[in-house]
Amino acid sequence: MHSVSEALSIILAQVQQRPAEPVSLRNSLSRVLAETLYVPHDSPLFDKSLMDGFAVHVATVETSGVNSHPQSRIFDVAEVVTAGNLPKIALTENLATRIMTGAPLPEGCNCVVPIEQTLFDEDRPETVTIPRSALRLESCLIRRGTSAAAGSVLLGKGTRLQPQQLAALAEFGFNTVMVERRPTVAVLATGDELTSIDEALMPGQIRNSNEPMLIAQIAACDATPVALGIARDEEQQLRDRILKGLQNDFLLLTGGVSAGILDLVPQQLRLAGVAQILHGVHMKPGKPLWFGVFEQGSHRCLVFGLPGNPVSSLACFELFVRPALQKFSGIASSAAPLVASLEESAQVFGNRPVYHPAKIQIQTGRLTVRQVPWSGSSDLKATVNANGMALLLPEHGLYSHGETVEIWLWGDQRLL
Repeated sequence: MHSVSEALSIILAQVQQRPAEPVSLRNSLSRVLAETLYVPHDSPLFDKSLMDGFAVHVATVETSGVNSHPQSRIFDVAEVVTAGNLPKIALTENLATRIMTGAPLPEGCNCVVPIEQTLFDEDRPETVTIPRSALRLESCLIRRGTSAAAGSVLLGKGTRLQPQQLAALAEFGFNTVMVERRPTVAVLATGDELTSIDEALMPGQIRNSNEPMLIAQIAACDATPVALGIARDEEQQLRDRILKGLQNDFLLLTGGVSAGILDLVPQQLRLAGVAQILHGVHMKPGKPLWFGVFEQGSHRCLVFGLPGNPVSSLACFELFVRPALQKFSGIASSAAPLVASLEESAQVFGNRPVYHPAKIQIQTGRLTVRQVPWSGSSDLKATVNANGMALLLPEHGLYSHGETVEIWLWGDQRLL
């Protein structure tokens, strides 16, 4: 059996991205840029005011010998400039321009004084009195190209677009962007014991909880889920559903990958033309994980046979499927796992590393983790009170309170 790190490396080596596609800016939220974008023009495109106030030239004021008061100066107001309009009069000695936020600066301006720092009478708008203490070089203005110079990098390839980045793209006129394709991910649950969630349970049956869980996990990866329902432990039905699933970029099957007499999935995948890459990982839960690749012409589908027990399926998705989807989507994953301090002692019994459901929190500025009571890979109820999992190693022996362990947050969970 492969270790978790070995299995992940093998899986990621098989991931290949598809060609990028153009999307409109309004439809690009959370999409991943497929190219680096450069600033097409300076921002701002002109020198402009950051405040409502008066534009002046500091040097002109300081060299003037005419003062109305020792600590202030009276200026003639030459014109009023609002945002979207251009100034017409250059500043000379004793002149000021009343200016609004965002308006272009008049020629000669090197200081904007906020109106609240002046003595100004709206009924006598011809003059304004400005204290000398308010006359500071380059105050309350921004020069052309200060925010971004033409030709500099705006957004790098691999950026997942968020609202503030969409605003920046709009500012620079990017109405369409090239983004990585979202993978389509088919989900097929297998087993005679399964029933849909809206049906009454008969003796020996369980409801299909893996499908809604995996659909949600896929959606949280910004991939497109495709639900294929339930395939019974019957060769023809399983084969037909597998062939349909292989039309997608990924196919996730749950159940039927262990060593039972009705564990038909590996055989049917092989008959469908899927080449097995690995089967079995040294971990708990999730030991029976199966992975293979289907290729037909230019089409390629990565196939995961996930264990049927729901916590096993959940853990295998987070450890293996999510990183594969991220790589397919052009998202760079962090190589270093998170670590958190144990809130209580812990110990592993057995010889496999355990990915234990846990509650991860931020307390007094540090990450902490607490195991939730858990009775094994079929204990889905335990995950209700968890938001991730902690890795406990059998060779470590007893973990003491306060020791650090590696942790994984599930999906887009928030630390509350």
